[in-house]
Amino acid sequence: MTRSAPARRPRKALHPEIPVPPALLIQRRQSGIHGHGVYARTAIPAGHVIVEYTGERITKTESLRREAARLERARKGHDACTYLFHLNQRHDLDGRRGGNVSRFINHSCRPNCHSENRRGRILIVATQDIAEGEELTFDYGFPFRDWADHPCRCGSADCAGYIVAADQRWRLRRVKRTSGAAR
Repeated sequence: MTRSAPARRPRKALHPEIPVPPALLIQRRQSGIHGHGVYARTAIPAGHVIVEYTGERITKTESLRREAARLERARKGHDACTYLFHLNQRHDLDGRRGGNVSRFINHSCRPNCHSENRRGRILIVATQDIAEGEELTFDYGFPFRDWADHPCRCGSADCAGYIVAADQRWRLRRVKRTSGAAR
């Protein structure tokens, strides 16, 4: 008589929203947009949750302090990358501390991903099919009031020139028209 091994229960995924470990899907490399970027190791279908944006959870007050320090570093010619991600009215995530590869996903005015806040977790989701080797991008959605602090380098045909939320880019066109007319 042979004994069979007891049936094993399938292990629960750590993040059920992310069906495939991000390391199998994406990798960090030099980017033509800015510094490092994140690229698809394999084709990624539209709607697929690719990775969670992680980092240190901080208060808005601390976020403002860190942003002021970042702008001061930029003024002195040092690293000006921002890794702060709006989480809710009271907190942000700082990917610079405790973050993963997702912090290197660059902005584009014509992105192939978007971010979703699902119960306090920021997930990066493909908005279209992404080919193997293609750089992942999403719209950072910065508010218009900070437009001059964030020049855009995405190079897309419809690049706004600055990293501003898509629904606020009309304001940039107005600023450009007004400043062009004054010359």
